[in-house]
Amino acid sequence: MAESVIFILISLIIIVGILAAFGITWLDPRIIITFIMLAIIPGIYAAFTSGPFVPSSKKRHKMMIDIAELKPDDIICDLGCGDGRFVFSAAPLVKKAIGYELSIPLYLYGKIKSIFKSRKAEIRFGNIWNQDYSNMDVIFIYLLPGSMQKFYRKVWPKLKPGTRVVVNAFQIKDLKPVKTEEKVFLYKKSID
Repeated sequence: MAESVIFILISLIIIVGILAAFGITWLDPRIIITFIMLAIIPGIYAAFTSGPFVPSSKKRHKMMIDIAELKPDDIICDLGCGDGRFVFSAAPLVKKAIGYELSIPLYLYGKIKSIFKSRKAEIRFGNIWNQDYSNMDVIFIYLLPGSMQKFYRKVWPKLKPGTRVVVNAFQIKDLKPVKTEEKVFLYKKSID
């Protein structure tokens, strides 16, 4: 619901801006519908391949931050960060907080929020499966169970030793967590 409202507001702002810039007084509704469809396709793809946007509570954010034992020199990443609320919660505690999001409306909303939030927080547009996480100290994940296995196969082997991975709700079934607290799981990459 929140994503839809955010998307509609951003879309209206963009459409009004385009109209004003080109002096257009009327725009064919097919163009508007096409624009909206093109803007939501990446988010639909992400929802089915990784997980839909489901915001966590502030209490859960605190629990995830606590279990990660964040340090001031950590570089952290939130995979599928939605509107960036977790990235903004963690940013004051670390060197750099990065969030990746593929849903255009959520990415734009997070990017706009980042203007008014910590300079240590960065929202990036991109598919979480095509990024380099080798310099991350902590990775936060809240994905569907199938995506957790994909993370284990595709991303886990490329992480540097010592990387902490904090998972919300769904475990990585082939790994044993170092610590567990109310369905928040901490994994630590060891030297292979």
